[in-house]
Amino acid sequence: MEKMENGTSTYNYGGVEWICEPWLGASSTGVGRGDNPLKFALPLLLLQISVVSLFAAFFQFLLRPFGKFSFLTQILAGICLGPSVIGRNKEYMSTFFYRRSIYIIESYEAICFLFICYVTTCQVDTRMIKRVGKLAFINGIMLFLIPFVWGQFAAIMISKRLGGGPAGIPPAEFHHVAIVQSTMFFQVVYGVLSSLKMLNTEPGRLALASMMVHDCLSWCFFMINIAVKLNVDLADKNRAYFLSAAQMLMIVAIVYVFRPIMQWMMKRTPEGHTLKASYLSVICVLLFVSSLWAEFVGLPYFFGAVVLGLATPKRPPLGTGLSEKMGCFIWSVLMPCYIIGIGYNIDLSLFSLRDIIRFELLFGIVRFAKVVAITLPSLYFNVPLWHAILVGFIVNIQGIYDVQIYKQNFNYTKISRKSFGVMVMSAMANSTILIVIVKKVYHTMSKRNPYKRRTVQHCRMEAPLRILACFRQREAVRPVLDLVELSRPVIGSPLSVFAVNLEELNNHSLPLLIHHTQEISPFIVPSRRDQIVKAFHNYEKTNPETVLIECFTAVAPRKTMHEDVCTIAFDQETDLVVLTLDAGIESWERQLCRNLLQNCPCSIGLFIDRGRLPDFRFVPIKKLSINICAIFLGGPDDREMLAYATRLADHPSVQLHVFRLLDQNGASPLRDMVESKHDMRVINMFRKENSDKNIVFREVRVEEAVDLMELLRKEGDDFDLMMVGIRHEDNLMILEGLSEWSHMKELGEVGDLLISRDLELSVSVLAVQQ
Repeated sequence: MEKMENGTSTYNYGGVEWICEPWLGASSTGVGRGDNPLKFALPLLLLQISVVSLFAAFFQFLLRPFGKFSFLTQILAGICLGPSVIGRNKEYMSTFFYRRSIYIIESYEAICFLFICYVTTCQVDTRMIKRVGKLAFINGIMLFLIPFVWGQFAAIMISKRLGGGPAGIPPAEFHHVAIVQSTMFFQVVYGVLSSLKMLNTEPGRLALASMMVHDCLSWCFFMINIAVKLNVDLADKNRAYFLSAAQMLMIVAIVYVFRPIMQWMMKRTPEGHTLKASYLSVICVLLFVSSLWAEFVGLPYFFGAVVLGLATPKRPPLGTGLSEKMGCFIWSVLMPCYIIGIGYNIDLSLFSLRDIIRFELLFGIVRFAKVVAITLPSLYFNVPLWHAILVGFIVNIQGIYDVQIYKQNFNYTKISRKSFGVMVMSAMANSTILIVIVKKVYHTMSKRNPYKRRTVQHCRMEAPLRILACFRQREAVRPVLDLVELSRPVIGSPLSVFAVNLEELNNHSLPLLIHHTQEISPFIVPSRRDQIVKAFHNYEKTNPETVLIECFTAVAPRKTMHEDVCTIAFDQETDLVVLTLDAGIESWERQLCRNLLQNCPCSIGLFIDRGRLPDFRFVPIKKLSINICAIFLGGPDDREMLAYATRLADHPSVQLHVFRLLDQNGASPLRDMVESKHDMRVINMFRKENSDKNIVFREVRVEEAVDLMELLRKEGDDFDLMMVGIRHEDNLMILEGLSEWSHMKELGEVGDLLISRDLELSVSVLAVQQ
């Protein structure tokens, strides 16, 4: 037995070296009393977390110009602290990574993996498999089968042709590496697509739906395989039967005892509220009980977390809401410990060129198999080739969840330290390259260039007007139908309306674009979506010759909600997109307006409803008198607005008033002579073609913004709807100073003035941009 100066004792027993260290306690009394804080557990753990977080932030700062690569920066931070870089200094390793600290880090690492397994699986909604569609279901099955089969075949061929020699990787381990490499994770793809703002794009939606199916199959196969293998290996069959019964009892208890408890919590939480702290504590206890039960019955501790996660109700505040509640603790406290554990086990000096070639050849075949698994079914279902290949690239992206599986296999000695290091480095390089490729390819593919101008002004009067009406709340259905009623022609080609119900996507849920083509059954209690669809279908039935309506529901995150609207507008070749809002607009809704104004492939109207338009469903049209005012200042947006106002004037209940604003000299206030000529031509044609309609045309001389405010204050409440253009020539005397006090710049100076508190008007506003 040998005793060292620091109190550590080492002795050899049975050919195994045993090391004993004295327990000094969790925290020190300080340097002033002669203690070295780094010899105590708590100060060393705090130092390790701080250092790895600083390294991760430093790498994020260095890579900032190239985009957000959180996975890359985390792995780089762990590698720098390990034996590959700073760890080459033996004094540093003996101080920073002595044996007791490794045990503490691995304990935190296990807790981190426990929580992440739970958060990961509780976000996988198995019910969504019914909605993903036939193509995504087939893709998910192919992603589960083809990479696994090809990986095993490749492992056999590479082991025979490129054997590693005595110091190489054993064939059994190489086969296991192929199995692990064929796995994929929905959460990794979701996080990448979210950062690239591709969640509700066609490739992103297909990739997520396919991954959802793949994850469900993978987790079920994984759990069944572990349970069967552990029980088959037992020599005592009676014990095996007992353990199998205990394992089944655990699953039954989680599904029929723990799940009802969480459902009760969900019912006790009011809609829109977050989960109580006491409920969160109960869920953590259920998680620990499930994991402890799994350990007692011979299963890995994370098996209980996976089963509990799959059994957790998916609707907020549970399911997706738990990731927000637990996220700060997991990513700020536990994840740095996890990164340290990864970096400590990666030693680049162990890699040989032969091993790297063998591994990368295997990884390349498995990744190619994933692309093939996506591409073949997609081409059969007439998906464009580049879209299918892009989805194949997306499902190949790896992240921290993949590294977790590598680490667990390393902990259970399924793979060696060399294999673990190569897999982590390959995943890091592969993901970084693929993210850049996906971003570049998608932005090249997603440019929407209409082959002709999609505007109301350039739509022939005899041609059908195509309008996309989008809204966020069920209460907005009535004003949308009012606007549709005003827009429908009395005779001629029918009005085509595409109604899009915009719903916000919860974190890690599946983005959807639902085309409602079937009638709602009268024998089923209608959901909120069904009620909206039914209202539009009922309106269409009452006006079958003049209106055609198609209904969509777009479930998307706030930042990219406009993408679905732009996609439908482009695909359906609409002339006008109308976004219906209420007076209490939120900041993110304003961002939605800005995104639509910048990216929409056709004209767009922002409709602020204030309840002035009557409900056509309950009042006969002949008894209605609707006063609409169009304020014409000049420019392309005002010409577009006037063209739409002319269409509305065809309605028998509409009285249209057009105010053309002129300067004190009776001339156009615009300085651009080309635009002034276009305005004059449009105005002359408007007066000539609509002389016999129920239209009042007035020319009003306005010198400055004060005169405009007086005009609107005096005339505004006489109308039910006021229409304006959004953009105007810069530095116009009439509008000077209005932008400084603007509340909602998206409506333009005049539109913003109409909804401002200064005028105190109650008129509804439609602001149009060509």
